[in-house]
Amino acid sequence: MKLSRKRSLIKTKKTALKTKKPFDLNEFRRSFESLDSENYGSWPLPVKTTVIGLIVVLIAALAWAFPISSKIDEIKAAESQQQTLLDSYREKESRARHLEAYQAQVIQMEVEFNTLLDQLPKETRVSELVEGINMTGVGSNIRFQDISVEPEIENEFFIEQPIRIAALGEYHQFGSFISGLAALSRIITMHDFEVSNPQPTLDVLPELNLVLQTKTYRSKETDSESEEADAAGGN
Repeated sequence: MKLSRKRSLIKTKKTALKTKKPFDLNEFRRSFESLDSENYGSWPLPVKTTVIGLIVVLIAALAWAFPISSKIDEIKAAESQQQTLLDSYREKESRARHLEAYQAQVIQMEVEFNTLLDQLPKETRVSELVEGINMTGVGSNIRFQDISVEPEIENEFFIEQPIRIAALGEYHQFGSFISGLAALSRIITMHDFEVSNPQPTLDVLPELNLVLQTKTYRSKETDSESEEADAAGGN
């Protein structure tokens, strides 16, 4: 008797499985149209499953949009700061490893700079310098139009004395003149220059105009020593 009942139950289940309806999308869609908003318990099982799934997805999206995304931004900012600190550490570590070499280079540069300052004259002696420029121009066969001594320019360690030169001559004469200036005993540097041809012609070699800005230098020790002497005399 029991065995026959079990067989009948198995047959009933198999029949139920065979008679199970396939999923119908239209019927599933219509089930949403006939929902009772005041009686959630009467909703069909597929509708309940779908609504619960949407709620879970919405909660997950909100959790991502607010706390999780902000944490991700904090992590990215921390990673960027970590990289910046690592780069700064590598740079400082490299400086620390080469600190002694840098200090030796600085000392050497200071010695060389002080040596150059000691080579500067204590006084400008503009008249002697202008005489030397004039003699160099005469030896180069150029004709001076003007030699202007401009106001001094005071720097931190030395004083500049600009001198503007305007002359007439040919290219090779100007080259000889520049070489002569470089050979003078005073330190003279050449800066802005302009060469122009006022009367271009093909018959003879043109006589060109040269405008040259030069600078010579002197030490500031004379000024400081004179100030100290004046202060001592005032006492």
